Amino acid sequence: MTAVAPGPEAGRPPVADPSPSVPSVPSVLAVLAGHVIVAGLGGLGVRLAEQLQDSGVAVVGVDDRLTAAARRRLERAGVRVLLESPHVAEVLREAGIATALAVAICHDADLANLQTALIAADVAPAVRLVVSVSNAQLGDQIADALDQARVLNLAELAGPSFVEACVRSDVTHAFTMDDRADAEVFAAIEEEITGGGAFRARYGDLTPISLRRAGARDAEVCPPRDTPLRPGDRLTVLGRLAEFDERGMAVSGLHDARLFAALGDGDAQAPGAARRGRGTAARIREFTAIIRGELDRPFRLALLAVLTIMTVSTVVLSLTYADHNRAAPPGFGPLDALYLTVETMVTVGYGDFNFGAADEWLQVFGIGLMLFGALSIAVVYAFITNVIISRRLERAMGRGRAGAVRDHVILCGLGSVGVATMNGLLRAGRQVVVIERDENNRFLPVAREQGVPVILGDATVRSTLLEAGLAHATTIAALTSDGVANLETVLSAREAHGDLRAAGGSRGTRGDLRVVLRVVDVTLADEVERRFGIHTARSASALATPYFVGAALGHDVLSTFYVERTPFLVARMTVRAGGGLVGPTLWELSTGTRVLAVTGAAGEPDYRPGRHTRLDPGDELLVVGPVTGIVDMVRRNQRVAMPGQAWTSAG
Repeated sequence: MTAVAPGPEAGRPPVADPSPSVPSVPSVLAVLAGHVIVAGLGGLGVRLAEQLQDSGVAVVGVDDRLTAAARRRLERAGVRVLLESPHVAEVLREAGIATALAVAICHDADLANLQTALIAADVAPAVRLVVSVSNAQLGDQIADALDQARVLNLAELAGPSFVEACVRSDVTHAFTMDDRADAEVFAAIEEEITGGGAFRARYGDLTPISLRRAGARDAEVCPPRDTPLRPGDRLTVLGRLAEFDERGMAVSGLHDARLFAALGDGDAQAPGAARRGRGTAARIREFTAIIRGELDRPFRLALLAVLTIMTVSTVVLSLTYADHNRAAPPGFGPLDALYLTVETMVTVGYGDFNFGAADEWLQVFGIGLMLFGALSIAVVYAFITNVIISRRLERAMGRGRAGAVRDHVILCGLGSVGVATMNGLLRAGRQVVVIERDENNRFLPVAREQGVPVILGDATVRSTLLEAGLAHATTIAALTSDGVANLETVLSAREAHGDLRAAGGSRGTRGDLRVVLRVVDVTLADEVERRFGIHTARSASALATPYFVGAALGHDVLSTFYVERTPFLVARMTVRAGGGLVGPTLWELSTGTRVLAVTGAAGEPDYRPGRHTRLDPGDELLVVGPVTGIVDMVRRNQRVAMPGQAWTSAG
């Protein structure tokens, strides 16, 4: 019987008690309808299940490799879990795929996601599929083959936020409402308050989204416009570029806004992540492919020529040498013939075998073997030397070019997120130096094709950081998939940079070093800030999850970004008739978010909705706020009974 992990269901649709008296798993899940199935409960899958459950949508998780810690998290969130493989059609049927809103497929490996997507499409062709794929080419193929599938790339979704964190600018984020060339650009600006007064008197209709008082650790999210400002406060304000111009605000780096807004348009394709869980045969095929890639066609032809000459010579000598050479020893056999062939081709000449007493035609054959054999061996030696020397030159040139770069970003870890960040930084006109530990990393050719210096080494070692030009770098970004290793890297870099400044041995050493840290567990970000003072910690899964939530529920997520430690979400949603957003004023709703624009029946957006604005069914909203606030707004916007849904949404 399929194992089911129970969880609290306060405010959720009623389900049967998962006790031994329950006759079967299908009866436990039969009452669920309009739910979302999450297949693959790794970091992304667990976070997605939690946010969907918080949105008032029932979730069934399916994974046969669920860790104990992840299971406890899901149980606390009220998520039902099937401890079975989602690659089995019967398991998906037990999860209620026939009545599901969507199936979100979030395995760590692309091939596992592909397998689950194909099975789900076959079992329930009408159900929406949301598939996580890191390989852009594979994603395109899945999207073309499965009409009901929405393919999302975590690296491409999270990459723009890491780029914004790496770039020194007062503009922390920018986005547009649509893809039109003349679309309005919204920008989030961070600045330190130098004077007093109310926000509205100073910033007018601009939107405050974060305010951290001087000396305070935590920021107030989406404060009211009547909030008084004091010197030393850190304020993040959001508005259209036209509004900044209208108020005559001189913002450093405002020209970066249009560039940041374009980062998420999908033009920069991120290569796929390395596959996991491969068998021995797959590894052998990959190793063979690597060898074939290193040994090009001319090399293989030269090697084939050597083997051909050796084979022909061995056969000829084994058949003729004893009968046509008076000096041939008795018992001359095939092994002796091979020995004489190799001895002649490599021009060793020990004197134990020779062609001096052989018949004339055999001497001519020996001369030809010497010439062509030695030539072919020399060509093979040359190719081998070329491979070795080119590798060493490649490393040396990478170090040399890195030492000549100034005001650059050091990017540690060239995975899929690292490549997406590198592409974004290059598009932003920034110089990049990459540190990568694995010399066989599949993404190294991507960096080298774009002229990015690559240092092969351990980023936690000071000498490697110095080779990457740490003394002259503006930013170091640790973007591997190991959060603890990333922390070690940035702490080592910060200490080494401080020592350089203190010693004064490096002229031109920058006065400060910006640190960008990728974390896997968002709780680690709080500890990192509290203990080490690192304020730019980002979680790729936290940035990407809202896109998966929106795709599963049919909402449009425009972008995600961080303000200090808080992840924010920009979403577009349509007000539903019968939902909780119809009727109350924006002030009365108090959702903890900000409505940036309301587009009514006339089709023209109102960029200045006030606290007394009431929403009508069909209005299209552009909303910004922390993820929890947007999730609450989505929940309020649900109809009392969604089509195909047998329960009432919470809230």
